[in-house]
Amino acid sequence: MNNSGKYQTQNRRAVIDVGSNSVKLLVAEVNNGVVEPLVHEGEQTRLGRGVFETGKLDQEAVKQTAFVAGQFAEKARRLGAVEVKAVATSAAREARNGMDLIEAFRDINLPLTIIEGEKEAELVLRGVRSHPDFDSGPLTIIDVGGGSTELLIAEGTDVRAQFSFPIGTVRLLEQLSVSDLPTAPERAKVIDYLDAFFEEHLDLKIASISMPTTLVGAGGTPVFLSRIFKEAEDLPAEELESLSFAMSEVQSLNDRLWMMNLEQRRNLAGLPANRADVILFGIAIFEAVMVRCAFHELRPTLRGVRHGALLG
Repeated sequence: MNNSGKYQTQNRRAVIDVGSNSVKLLVAEVNNGVVEPLVHEGEQTRLGRGVFETGKLDQEAVKQTAFVAGQFAEKARRLGAVEVKAVATSAAREARNGMDLIEAFRDINLPLTIIEGEKEAELVLRGVRSHPDFDSGPLTIIDVGGGSTELLIAEGTDVRAQFSFPIGTVRLLEQLSVSDLPTAPERAKVIDYLDAFFEEHLDLKIASISMPTTLVGAGGTPVFLSRIFKEAEDLPAEELESLSFAMSEVQSLNDRLWMMNLEQRRNLAGLPANRADVILFGIAIFEAVMVRCAFHELRPTLRGVRHGALLG
């Protein structure tokens, strides 16, 4: 029996975010620019595996990603969503066979839009601005994904700069793989790579821009780092988005994670076992940007592409 009408309201919407690492679902009530989440969950499919080297999406990854998205879409409709939209980011837009993913989504009756990096950055900003703490004033946001990293600098409604960099956790994992217990030379190689990358792609672009000392972190990495900090399997949204971490705390946790072997990271409270490999590269990117841009504080948020897409 179809129970969707039982819950349906004109304001209930859903978005499925197809990233390089995970597929994520957000079902929410959307009213007058306010997003009230009802369901927020994700499942790792690693759509981006191999694509940054081969230029092609793996067919098994495409199949698995479409299957998970189809399940999420069905759940959203059962919960009464009057609209379910799906967007895909870095892996899909860089792949030569991105149409394979679009066709796989057509087969499950779910239209998919592959968005460009600039559009992704715009949605991230819109989503983060929906939080009362970040709805006005100077704001710098970083969203580290599996295949790309979005960085935005805004003053009120004026976007002073927005960048989409071809660097992310899955991409780095494939380019700079490390041992089960990372060695000092392996970590040094990652640090040197990030230094060289941001020196080439970031320094000149932000040289004349005055930035706030607080960095807002969107995406999965800061969420998992917050749970690890608090030694909690999960955190309520209100608690997570009230946290702030000093630069020294981010650096200390980075050191701690790089000194653990894979099994130890898999057993950390709040970190899904299948994220134990990519978390090293996520926090390395955060530290590199914080050091380079002299950010003193990191504020995590659950808001980003999905919230922005629902408000669009």
